[in-house]
Amino acid sequence: MTRQFFTRIILLIQILFFHTVVFAASISDVNCNQKDSTQLILTGDAAYQWIGEHLDSLAESYLAKHGHILDPDIVREELKTIGYNGLNVTDYIMGSRQIDSLVLIKLLDRAEKLENKTIYFMMGSTAAGKSTALRHNPEIKAMVEKAGLVYDGAFISVPSFETRLKMVQDRGFKASIVFVHNDPETGFTNMINRMIKSNRAMSLYYYILSYPRFHGRIAYLQENHPDVELYCLDNNHNNGGVQVSIEEALKWDYHMSEQMEKRLHDIMNEYIDSGRLTPEQIQALKN
Repeated sequence: MTRQFFTRIILLIQILFFHTVVFAASISDVNCNQKDSTQLILTGDAAYQWIGEHLDSLAESYLAKHGHILDPDIVREELKTIGYNGLNVTDYIMGSRQIDSLVLIKLLDRAEKLENKTIYFMMGSTAAGKSTALRHNPEIKAMVEKAGLVYDGAFISVPSFETRLKMVQDRGFKASIVFVHNDPETGFTNMINRMIKSNRAMSLYYYILSYPRFHGRIAYLQENHPDVELYCLDNNHNNGGVQVSIEEALKWDYHMSEQMEKRLHDIMNEYIDSGRLTPEQIQALKN
């Protein structure tokens, strides 16, 4: 074999080696890009654990954007990086409560340092207009802006409210409640319109189940917490939230009749037929 032949063999080997290295590098880059572009999706126990491991940074991120107001629905938006999209609340509700609790503690600490130990609890059925009252009702807005902190939650569960009320009162905070009422038809319509804008949803089934849980709530608060100041806003048909007396608020009816259930089903179907909802939003409403 000639020297020229061996030279060609060596050159061929070098070329093959070069292409092998370039190909391997290309594959590596593709894999890295695929890994970077894939969102981390965690639900259930895995989400709960992840939230626990990142709890302080999640709470600080929320506080940096939302001042002295704690809104559990908005807190969950911190979990979009692990798969929360507004329509899958049940996958993240337990985990997000860890953030709620820490944010509440941090807000109480902050209010104490400012020597403003006052808290307003917003209360009322889903999409009754609580957050809207905070932003746009002049009397309520002026009132709560002076508070140490505001807890903007529905408080469908009485035990959940009692736990938080005891916590703040044990720390010497003066608590007040702004209770917002709306009729079920308007509230459900508000909820769907909010879902269209922000993807925050509640199923029709759960709305029908939760609305009656506010029946007798005003009387309960009066009897069990006479020391808590109570402001009652009637936002029936989204009328702007008119402050009424406790005597008038005691007449609010939260029963869910079969006729009203049928009307809510009709409203849902009207929105579905309108084409304004995505398939995922429709599924969330029907679940």
